[in-house]
Amino acid sequence: METILQVWLSIWLYVMAGIGLILTYLIWKNRKTWSRVNILCALAVVTLVLHVIEEWVLPGGLHYSYNIAHGSRLLSRYPMNRLTDMITNFGAVVMGCIVLKVWGFGTPAAIAVMLFSFFEVFIHVSIGVQDMALFGPYGMNTLYSPGLITSLFGFLPIGLGLLVHFCKRRNRPRLIQWGMAIIGTMALCFLLINLPEMTLSSENTPYAFTDRGYYERYGEMFEREHGYIYFEPETEEIDNE
Repeated sequence: METILQVWLSIWLYVMAGIGLILTYLIWKNRKTWSRVNILCALAVVTLVLHVIEEWVLPGGLHYSYNIAHGSRLLSRYPMNRLTDMITNFGAVVMGCIVLKVWGFGTPAAIAVMLFSFFEVFIHVSIGVQDMALFGPYGMNTLYSPGLITSLFGFLPIGLGLLVHFCKRRNRPRLIQWGMAIIGTMALCFLLINLPEMTLSSENTPYAFTDRGYYERYGEMFEREHGYIYFEPETEEIDNE
């Protein structure tokens, strides 16, 4: 089981990228037949794929700032590790594809996508502000967190597009639809974020991240001065020999 998980964790981003490419093709193919809401929500799923790539690879490192914000001293592994964050992101993409295929994005689901889009912008701007305060003394002079670019240029216009759509509609969303969207969003956040971290987070996890990503240029000095740990002490000793 451990081997299977490690293999999956080495390839799942490629699978995500493939899903994003297929979904992009389907959006283009069905652009004249799908509703505006379905197109915007499908674009949100594609944006999530790009968002995860920004958080993990280009430049990567969201886990570093996330774990600091959650009070951890073990920045490569706790509470966010490669397994918990894979579940969060891959689960969200799969869920979006299921909704699109089986039901289509009705009003409550579209409101949930809109709220999620605005939340991503808020959280990444907030993390960027936190990072400026933390890493400014070590040379960080740009408000940025991994995921901010796709939030501002992907999620923000999609959220605004959905908001404008709902405001222009003659039959605007009813209170019960807002309630369903909020409850559904909270339930998914619990299932995809809180529950994995409650059950799979561990200071001794074998699924630690292996590099600081965007924070590589600031991390070593920051950790040394503030008592944080990224690489295990044994690894550091071996590297120094």
